[in-house]
Amino acid sequence: MVVTAQRGIEMVGIPTVVITVEPRETADARPPRAFCPKGFVAGHSLGRPDPALQKRILLDALGVFLGPPRPGEIVEREYA
Repeated sequence: MVVTAQRGIEMVGIPTVVITVEPRETADARPPRAFCPKGFVAGHSLGRPDPALQKRILLDALGVFLGPPRPGEIVEREYA
């Protein structure tokens, strides 16, 4: 599972954030940091092929690094 790899990377001092479209399942695994762009599906976690939208989602996901780790908490945002 992705969260297992994420924890291993975090243990060597590299912060991570997982982008998920399944927030409930991801929360159960208690990742150190997680971001969910609401309304997207597996295989399209950054939405439609729109570079501006995808950049915005990635920047928002990276913004999760600004706060401390909160295992199990998923930061969710909607994109129109």
